[in-house]
Amino acid sequence: MIAAADPTRELTPALIRGSRGWVHPLRTVELAPGLEGQLCRHVFAEGAARRESTIVLTSVPEGIAFAPALVCRDRRELGAGTPAQLPTERWAPTELESTAFNRRYRLLSLAGQDPVYVREIFSPALIAWLAHDVPDGFSFELNERHLVVALPGHLNGEKELGELMALAAEVASRLREEAAEEGVASGLFDEAEKRAAIAAGLTKVRFKRPPASVGAALEAFRHAARWRPTVVLSGVVCALLGLFVGAAAGALFYGPLGAVAGLLTLSGGFALGREIAGYRYSWGPISAQRLALEAFIAEYARCHGLREIDRWRFHSAHRHLPLPGVAAHVMAGPIPGTDLGGLFLTLGDAAELRSRGQEIAYTSDRPLAAMAVVAELEDEADAARVASAAEALTPPEGRESFSLERSGATVAIWRPVQGSMLFTAKGFDAFRAEAGELLAQLDEDGEHPEVLAVAAH
Repeated sequence: MIAAADPTRELTPALIRGSRGWVHPLRTVELAPGLEGQLCRHVFAEGAARRESTIVLTSVPEGIAFAPALVCRDRRELGAGTPAQLPTERWAPTELESTAFNRRYRLLSLAGQDPVYVREIFSPALIAWLAHDVPDGFSFELNERHLVVALPGHLNGEKELGELMALAAEVASRLREEAAEEGVASGLFDEAEKRAAIAAGLTKVRFKRPPASVGAALEAFRHAARWRPTVVLSGVVCALLGLFVGAAAGALFYGPLGAVAGLLTLSGGFALGREIAGYRYSWGPISAQRLALEAFIAEYARCHGLREIDRWRFHSAHRHLPLPGVAAHVMAGPIPGTDLGGLFLTLGDAAELRSRGQEIAYTSDRPLAAMAVVAELEDEADAARVASAAEALTPPEGRESFSLERSGATVAIWRPVQGSMLFTAKGFDAFRAEAGELLAQLDEDGEHPEVLAVAAH
């Protein structure tokens, strides 16, 4: 059963609520056999702007490798504006061979998505259906497997709600069918441009030894940015602000001599302002925080005999494997404590970032990331035995328990992490060793998990 996600999260741009908006879940519905959806009322309210809609939120995990994000908006209801975008991404408009469709809808996909795949989704039959047969104001959005289908206004009648659920089922079915038809190497999302920008940014720091954590890598990039003009300017502004506040406070409490003491704040204000600006600095579109994460992963992989592979190819090859988010990094290599090969993944579960156009998020409400070891076993019986062993394990003190997902003979052993900026080499080592210990139990029966086929590419 594919369960719908939490509708209170802003998982697609259409779910943005604004400062005074809200969302009210009505009920969970079955859109199709094995596919759940959340039926909700939604309000966007910001300043004088207000928009009411009724939505269905469901999931299309099979399509992550081909279409991480897609927006099909009714122009009269949601306007011709472009949703927020991340610094390293841009929305690209697509016009189809239908004047009626193009007049009614604004179709956007992320630059890097295969235009042929987008056009295959919108078959002539689907285009005609959308252009002529669906109610006014109909829109849908896809973001990191989350699908939102919306109609304007707060629908009340069971007939109207039933029609909306049928529309959602139809869109989800079309997206899932098209994803199922793609080959492993075809139609993949292409992020070569972003990877080139990251590679250029990584040259700004050379590590004498691998950073012990993402935080340590971030400190190195902050240090590298300390004399950049905008960083220095931020330090100067902060120093002058500190001087003004310090002098005013000194004069208020101690008179003219106290005002002179404000000069003492110059040095501290400059250092503080420059340090904050260094953490926020970006080389081109890539922030210091993103570069720190990428540098940490690259150095960890290099020192542990791991090889990074295309994350979209992984998702394509394992489109039916349930995972707690989207793969951020996929590394192929040995599984510690065994003679086996497999994949080590980091995953992110923060679709809100794209909806809001933010690159980094922090929250204590739920984990935003995860790490996983994925292995292809001999058969489904082996996968079932690993699942049973995982359920019986007691995690070490201070650590969360494993979770395990499987699809056929493929298993994914994973553990949540509060956020990707909290990754550490020690945490990676401990998790991979524990996952290896679990998989090594198969050796007792002479069974050996194999390297995933995707890892060879």
